[in-house]
Amino acid sequence: MQSYLRGLAATKRFTGSALVIRHGQVLARFAAGEADEKKHIPNRPDTIFRLASVSKQFTAMVVLKLRDRGLLHLDDPVCPYLVPKYITACPKAWRPITIREILTHTSGIPDISEMSDFFPKLPKPTTTNEIIQRFVNKPLDFKPGTSWKYSNSGYILAGAIIETVTHKPYGTVLHDEITGPLNLQHTGYSNGDPPAGYAKGYLKLGSPAPPINGSEANAAGGVYSNADDMGRWDRSFGANLVAPPATVKEAFTPQAKCPSAGCLDSPSSGYAFGWLVDRLNGHRYMYHPGLLQGYHASNAYLPDDDIAVVVLSNVQDTDVNGINRHLATMALKS
Repeated sequence: MQSYLRGLAATKRFTGSALVIRHGQVLARFAAGEADEKKHIPNRPDTIFRLASVSKQFTAMVVLKLRDRGLLHLDDPVCPYLVPKYITACPKAWRPITIREILTHTSGIPDISEMSDFFPKLPKPTTTNEIIQRFVNKPLDFKPGTSWKYSNSGYILAGAIIETVTHKPYGTVLHDEITGPLNLQHTGYSNGDPPAGYAKGYLKLGSPAPPINGSEANAAGGVYSNADDMGRWDRSFGANLVAPPATVKEAFTPQAKCPSAGCLDSPSSGYAFGWLVDRLNGHRYMYHPGLLQGYHASNAYLPDDDIAVVVLSNVQDTDVNGINRHLATMALKS
């Protein structure tokens, strides 16, 4: 694995950090390229990266844990949680939409990242209220519960619901429910930038990406972490440390079938709660990619084999999903 990763780095096909763990044994822990090209700061195995949409694994699990405590139900309509704190009135089209549907991309709410103002606004601080106003009156892509289409908007609403039922900011709840108990010391949510020393994003080598303000990515993509913490996060599912066994099983159970073309341009048989569900050489392969202006991430866990594979890159055009699957295949064979 180290040789494979060194080969990718030598041919400029991987910049970032990668980690492979099987049954608690580290099979590969690797970093390459620069976290900051201007200052010539190298990436290290413990460098912090923006996770982009891998953040959805955390947001979905927070919702499941709040459900376990009786603070909400997955089949509750979303509107009562949003009115009047985030919107003054619920659009008629939103009234049937449930929490389950916003977490599994079956709500029909259009994806804010496909709107023309999304990327121009990424560097600017914002509020959850302001973000929701940008899509609250858009027509639905389909009748809720009748189809599947990836939507960051749904996870922004999930973050708002988390704040409503806990009366705390999303980042505080993330710490209280997940990062604190699991001792993920380098994982969190910031309304601005991750902690000092984080990897700067690049569209491609030598081409810095425009800056990102974490408040714009919100609960859909604003979490940061490093490879070590992500490996611990993955294995917390296998050890039932993040939640009871029934909740972990539910988190990995497909709730919706993805279109035949695949989910997020990746092979998959379905979407669970923040996890894409697939098989790799006959083994269950749970994963989620993350892609956001200068960053590309891929996090996978093979629960029946206790294999965690984390690939984090600060160069957007890196094939992190392909690298992840190759490393996982090697881990299964070794």
